[in-house]
Amino acid sequence: RAHGLAAGGEWAVDVVAAVPVDTLELELPAALDLARAARALRDDPLLDGHVLVHGYEGPDTWLDVAGTPFRVRRALDAGGGVLRGLLRVSGTTRLTLFAPGSRAGVDIVVLADSSSSMSVDDLPAPEEVRWRPGRRGRPRLTRMEALKDALHAMIDARMLHGAGVGTRFALLRFDVATAPVFPPHEGMEEVGDAAAATRLRQAVTLLNFRDQGTDIGQALHRAGELLHRYGSPDNERLIVLVSDGAHVPQFAEERSGESVQGTQDPVALMEELHTGLGIRLHTVGISAPDYFDQWWLGQRAAWGSRWTRQPPLGLVPNHALLGELAAAAGGDRQRIGGVEVLERYFAELGSGVERAVGTPGSGPLPPLQPPTAWQRLTVRAERAGTVPAEEWRALAQALLQAYSRVVRTSLPRLGYHLLAPTGWDRLRHLESRARDLDSFSAWVSHAYKILNEPLPEALRRPHRHDPARFDLPGLVAPFADGRTSELHELRNYLHHRRDDPKYAKGNRLAGEIIRRHTGTYAPEDDDEVAWSRLQLGLTRNLTAVFEEAAEILDRPPLTPEHEAGAADGADDGERREGPPPPDPAGPRLVQGYS
Repeated sequence: RAHGLAAGGEWAVDVVAAVPVDTLELELPAALDLARAARALRDDPLLDGHVLVHGYEGPDTWLDVAGTPFRVRRALDAGGGVLRGLLRVSGTTRLTLFAPGSRAGVDIVVLADSSSSMSVDDLPAPEEVRWRPGRRGRPRLTRMEALKDALHAMIDARMLHGAGVGTRFALLRFDVATAPVFPPHEGMEEVGDAAAATRLRQAVTLLNFRDQGTDIGQALHRAGELLHRYGSPDNERLIVLVSDGAHVPQFAEERSGESVQGTQDPVALMEELHTGLGIRLHTVGISAPDYFDQWWLGQRAAWGSRWTRQPPLGLVPNHALLGELAAAAGGDRQRIGGVEVLERYFAELGSGVERAVGTPGSGPLPPLQPPTAWQRLTVRAERAGTVPAEEWRALAQALLQAYSRVVRTSLPRLGYHLLAPTGWDRLRHLESRARDLDSFSAWVSHAYKILNEPLPEALRRPHRHDPARFDLPGLVAPFADGRTSELHELRNYLHHRRDDPKYAKGNRLAGEIIRRHTGTYAPEDDDEVAWSRLQLGLTRNLTAVFEEAAEILDRPPLTPEHEAGAADGADDGERREGPPPPDPAGPRLVQGYS
């Protein structure tokens, strides 16, 4: 009914082919820096062939990569169009990482083309742009006007989202020469407060084109010098080249032969900056052939006898060189287009930075793990219909051991117990066998209080929270598929009036859980086989979840400083989810149950 399906209607199931993804943009997890996250994505052979559903309204889509969740921001086709629906990651999918400004320090030099071709007004102005101050409803913008609007969008985004700790910025204009725009002197400056943002806005406002050619090579050389001399050693280094694409250097006689040789080939220079200094490059191509062709046809009257079908080469947008430069500097995606493309890119740059990672790993798949003893017992029990007493006890003890391991490993790793240490007088109830509805209800109540209720909110209801905000983001993955929430749904179902309309949705969820484990929605109250199977299924799932959680807690920390702070219980002012450490004077603790 919630999806508009009428009761009693006909149903059909169709086979739908997953659409291959050309570019998959993921968000940098809080637990990793850019280098580690990129390495994790490149080294994971399980990404190739992964199928996901993305692009619909609802919870965010997450990919688990080696135990760390990555949020999916966008999936694109080869033409840059946004994909929605059933999607497939392939061995040729280009992976990119978006690092929010608050999580990654990035030193940025923006190179703004100010050659004479930037005066061409071949960019259609969207309706909301036409009536900005000074535009008077003009239907087209010059390339320089579009660039300045985009830079203002970047400043707005940086003030909204924060620039990141230690992030430095410089804006240079270039034609045949390069000159600083912001800061007005040689160097770089942080743009983290309103005063600095105002100075940058004023500098952008004064940016204009000149009647000169274009030398992209010497502009890249100057930007590389700035990042090398004034950038922070711990920050990412990025050059953003914004141009309509022509490279027509004019070398003055007073330049040394060495300098001329170094900038005549901008692609070789950019490759050297990338490999030698770790500098990355984003290229943004202003205008497009379709825009220009339409504009040039409309210039016949204005140009008079000087107009020819073949326009001056220096005015035609040519982005081939920009693509070669991007490939030489790590392969980050190139952007080409008009006002919308420029403003979208610079708004994103203001809130963070995107980095190309490469394609998914193609190494050997991890070996299949042999089933554990409790898994073998589970299979035999399911085939038999009911569980012999000694085998049920072994299954219950496997759950208790997994619980105990989580209790024991979480304190040194997180600084608090993920599950509350519990005395044997309560734990023993988890070994009680369910023989009917009443005994199963009692078991669910005890299991919920011990294994679900003490969990931090981010693990009890992971779909409502950003995993990146949890103390150990990778720990969210085992809890995100609903195995532990089954306890919550069944407890509510068993303890509320089932005929109350306000519980109808919860009752349907509980019915699905019961059917999944027993094959029927509503077992009879005295159906021992059904209730024991349901108990068996829940026990199996809970054991698996807590074994996976314990494995993650046992791994070496990904961020030693954070882990050390959590382990000694220091209050560093950061938001921390989860309960405080227990009172040592409390009841007898079972931390090493066996």
